[in-house]
Amino acid sequence: MADIAAYPVPHATRMRPWHWLTLDAVAALLFVLPFGSREVRSPPYQNPWLSLLILGASMVFLARRRYPMTVCLLLTAATVTLGASPPPYDSYGPFAMMFVLYTVAATSSGRLATLASAVVFGAALVILADMHYPVSVLALSGITIGIVPSLIGSLVRQERLYRAETAAANAREIEAEVTSRMAEERLRIARELHDVVAHALSLITVQAGVAVFRRHEAEQMRATLTAIEETGRSAMVDMRQLLGVLRSDPATGSDADADSATDSDTPPSPDRAPIPDLPDLGTLVSQAARAGLRITLREEGERRAVPAAVGLAVYRIVQESLTNILRHARTTSASVLVRFEPDQVAVTVANPPPPDALPPAPAGPPGHGLRGMAERAALFGGTFSAGPAPDGGFTVAARFPA
Repeated sequence: MADIAAYPVPHATRMRPWHWLTLDAVAALLFVLPFGSREVRSPPYQNPWLSLLILGASMVFLARRRYPMTVCLLLTAATVTLGASPPPYDSYGPFAMMFVLYTVAATSSGRLATLASAVVFGAALVILADMHYPVSVLALSGITIGIVPSLIGSLVRQERLYRAETAAANAREIEAEVTSRMAEERLRIARELHDVVAHALSLITVQAGVAVFRRHEAEQMRATLTAIEETGRSAMVDMRQLLGVLRSDPATGSDADADSATDSDTPPSPDRAPIPDLPDLGTLVSQAARAGLRITLREEGERRAVPAAVGLAVYRIVQESLTNILRHARTTSASVLVRFEPDQVAVTVANPPPPDALPPAPAGPPGHGLRGMAERAALFGGTFSAGPAPDGGFTVAARFPA
């Protein structure tokens, strides 16, 4: 939008109403200027009524933009009357009538333009009939006076309509694009909030449940409460980071509430904490281990750098998978496999079936975790699958182009 504002505004769009009124006044003055000469003002040629008619026609001409059809009919009648008058009043030209005809065609519908053109064309033939011109000259003059201005005005009107329709179509396209981007951004924020909050709350819930049974074991109770505190702080950092992105200034990338002057030695705030990536999977696994899960993290292939967005997507899929295991799976073990292939990065999170002594987990309301993981994979042109494993466990697998 800033690029559009940088273009110069066309000259016609900068014209003010008083500019157009001034131009019309100059044109009207040119129409009546010959009748202010000494010869016309002398008694043999002076006719106050016809002079008043010329003055009235000039005044009416100034209202042609507001009342084009009415002014066209009045000027046509005045021009015909002056054309039938004695000299020098019969020399009043049809130019004012032609100007108004153009205005009618440029601002009114096709029917009004056709009607005005027919009236002016007929008036031109009436005026020219007394001059004994040849038929060819009479017809050409009538077309020039009564049809050509109407055609030019119609072309101008069509051009204006086309520009207006093009501008409206562009506005609708921009609005649709903005709406689509806003929807995508809301979806992305919803995924981030779901993954961060669901994972943290699941860990806190499991750890709090363990702490209840360790109320007589001071050391174990302290360790569990410490893990709960660290999990809550980590969730707060993630939330502040996400909210920091929402509060940042798009133009400068700085926080809107932050001071303009910053110290280069000041450590980054939690709002600007690093985005989780593949190397942070170890920390994620450690957090889940404090909640009681025994997780094995393996890597296959030669590790290499991947785009930050892809690394974040892999991290969130692993995070959401571990959250689902804590919430739904009746098991205490899981495995995470990250495989680096020549052109892809694959991640697999699997958990074994629950022990035979445990009943299956009760079915809960459908959530947004699996759908969010599938959307993350599709966003980068990858693939995603999730479902029961042959041994009775559950497997989540995703692939991303590297």
